[in-house]
Amino acid sequence: MSTPAAAASTQRVGISTITFRFRPFEEAVRLIAATGAEEVDLGALPGVCDHVPVPFTGDPQDYVAELERHGLRAGAVNGDVGPLNDPALDAETLTATALPLVRLAAATGGALILPAGGQSWDPYVDEAADLERIAANLRLVSALAAEHGVRLLAEVLHHRRFAWSAARADRVLELLGPDQIGLLLDTSHVVASDEDLVAWATKHAARVERVHLRDAVPGNLNLGIGRGKVDFRGTMAALEAAGFAGTYVLELETHDVEEHEREADAQRSYDEMTALVAEVQR
Repeated sequence: MSTPAAAASTQRVGISTITFRFRPFEEAVRLIAATGAEEVDLGALPGVCDHVPVPFTGDPQDYVAELERHGLRAGAVNGDVGPLNDPALDAETLTATALPLVRLAAATGGALILPAGGQSWDPYVDEAADLERIAANLRLVSALAAEHGVRLLAEVLHHRRFAWSAARADRVLELLGPDQIGLLLDTSHVVASDEDLVAWATKHAARVERVHLRDAVPGNLNLGIGRGKVDFRGTMAALEAAGFAGTYVLELETHDVEEHEREADAQRSYDEMTALVAEVQR
């Protein structure tokens, strides 16, 4: 018989459709529902997961209907609207790309997640100017999202983006208050960047609104749960102690599992993480 804590923990662990990024969207959500998870992130990352193509020209109600068919809710649209530190990304283009994703997030009832910067550690201008530009563009999207009742979450730090280090991520958070953005904490990105995950999670726990779970080692963020160096227990304990009550989302863009084994590995990971959440809540 499940305990109340165990039952509550299953409601706090979701699965991103990125976990099944090579499958059609309809199959991905069916497989997620089969694990027992109730919440999903919708993958909208060009080159990684096109369950939500970007630019998005689809009908949000199609996604609403598919999620409802499987008894799922969307916690976030995990998107990419372009390199936010690129001086060539003007406000009109950014708005045109972001607005359809904002509307999808509004329709599905979730937040919008964006990474902080382009897919390079090198600046377009210089570090300070690029971080200022990232903050300005996040501020623009945040205002746009707020008009539609959507919360913007910035994924910092992000090992494969300009804001890849704790120092750069800290600066983004300094430039934008919690009234403008929430923080998406991805365990694998922090460890892949060879930063102290528990220390960084503790430092910013008050701003963490959503967590992505994947394992990693320095330089490699595509490992399955339990096959890297991520301290999941320590990170969860630090967040829970600070009052975090959000969702832990398995984002298993893993490169160390065969595709035919992906369903079983997702189920194992979901079971282990829900059990861990129940333990740290005691």
